[in-house]
Amino acid sequence: MKMKRILILLASVLLLASCSPSANPVIKGYRLQQVGGLSFGAEGVTAQLTLDLDVENPSGARYTLESLEAILYKGFETSPFANLVMQEPICIEPRTEATVSLPLEARFTRPLALLGGGFNTDLSAYTADIDLTIRKGSFKKRITKERVPLDELGNLLGQNDKNGKE
Repeated sequence: MKMKRILILLASVLLLASCSPSANPVIKGYRLQQVGGLSFGAEGVTAQLTLDLDVENPSGARYTLESLEAILYKGFETSPFANLVMQEPICIEPRTEATVSLPLEARFTRPLALLGGGFNTDLSAYTADIDLTIRKGSFKKRITKERVPLDELGNLLGQNDKNGKE
């Protein structure tokens, strides 16, 4: 009899929890904080970039961006502008509003385009083929997408991706 009551109570709690709205992290702003370690080589120009992200995580889950690789395109050009690789994981703590730094290594595949047109720090000027792995609590999700506008990349944090790889 006690076990039946405990199971009914547990089922009720799970039902209520499933009805509550799920809030996902939001990227409220971004800034290119630092560019350094510029290196010229046979494979192109490489640089260390730090992107500061202003994030809000209203959920009770901790999000960890474990890996990020991207092929960057300027606007709607078809040839890649740069390859980006995240250097270390970043965490977004539950129920917080904070600024997190995203360290990236960039390899610019067209150095002449970089010298001629410069590097625009407005993320809306770029699209990317991305491969990222996000951990939400104890669940891990891998997302791969092509030609994602960079200023919409933050929306992928909380999505249930049906086209990406899990």
